[in-house]
Amino acid sequence: MNKLPRQTLLRISIMVAVAVCLLVGDGLRSGAHSASAQEVHLTGPLADAPSVMKFRLWRRNRLQLEPFFAFTFGDDYSRALILGVEARFSFLDWLGIGGWGGGSVANLNTDLTRQVRDKGVTTNRNRLSLPSRENFPDQIGRMDWLAGVDLHFTPFRGKLAMFQKVFFDADLDFFVGAAFVGITERSGTTFDAATQTCNPPPGDVGCLQSQLARSKRTAVAPSFGVAFQAYFKEFMGIAIRWRAIPFKWNTGGTDEAGNGDFPDGQINKSDRQRQFNQMMSIGFIFILPPKIKTTD
Repeated sequence: MNKLPRQTLLRISIMVAVAVCLLVGDGLRSGAHSASAQEVHLTGPLADAPSVMKFRLWRRNRLQLEPFFAFTFGDDYSRALILGVEARFSFLDWLGIGGWGGGSVANLNTDLTRQVRDKGVTTNRNRLSLPSRENFPDQIGRMDWLAGVDLHFTPFRGKLAMFQKVFFDADLDFFVGAAFVGITERSGTTFDAATQTCNPPPGDVGCLQSQLARSKRTAVAPSFGVAFQAYFKEFMGIAIRWRAIPFKWNTGGTDEAGNGDFPDGQINKSDRQRQFNQMMSIGFIFILPPKIKTTD
C-alpha cells in the first residue's frame, strides 16, 4: 500500500479544517435569534416619581455668611495674610450673588526679598531700583485690603463619606466678578544718573529718600475661582476657596520699563507689570435661616 506524501496530507488536513469552520459558522448564523427590547412601565409608588427625592436645598433663598482666613501665594516679594468675611444670597440652589472683603493683618517677605536684602549690589545701572539693599524690604509693594462682588454658580454637588462613618453633602462653587485691592507701592520719582549717586549713601540724600517714599492706590481687577464646600449641619459648613485677581502693579518698586532706554530713570505707572495674584482661604459657613428645606 502506497503512503501519501507528507505535503499532501498537510494540504488535506487544512482543507478539512476550513470546511469544518465554514459549516459551524453557517450553523451559528442560521440558529441566531434577533433580540428585542420591551418598554417597562413603572407602577405603584415609583410611577411618575422624580429622579431625586428629598433633595436638600442648601442655598435657595438662604443667606450664607463665611468668616475666612486667607493668604496670597506665588508672590515675588511679599505674601499677605488676610482676615475677612463673605456674604452670599442664593436665588436658586445653583445661582447666587455675593460680596466679600478683608484686610491684611501681616505681610511675610519671601526668600527672594531676603536674598536681595542680604546680597544685593547697587551699580550705576540699577541705582534707582536698589539705592540701598538694606532698605529693599521697605520699597516693595504690599496689599493692604481686598474687596469684591461675585456671581456664584454651583452646578455640581453630591454626598461624600469619611471612613464609611461620617457622611456629608458637598459641592463645587464657581464664581466670577470684580475685585478692588488697596495697594501700597513705591512713590513715583525721577532720577538723573549724571548728577546723582546712591553709593556711597552720603553722596545723594534724594535718591535714598525716594526708596522709602510710599503711595497708596486702589486697583480694580477681575476676580474668579472655585471653592469646595462641605456641610455638616443644616446651618453650618466649611469652605476651601481658591481665587485669582490679575492686575498690574510694581511689586518690587523697581525701574522696570519706560518710553526710552531701559532703565529710563523713573518710577511711575509704566513700571507696573501684570501679576497673576492668587489667594487661598478657609472659611466657616453659617446659613440663615437655620432650618433647611427639602424637595418632595
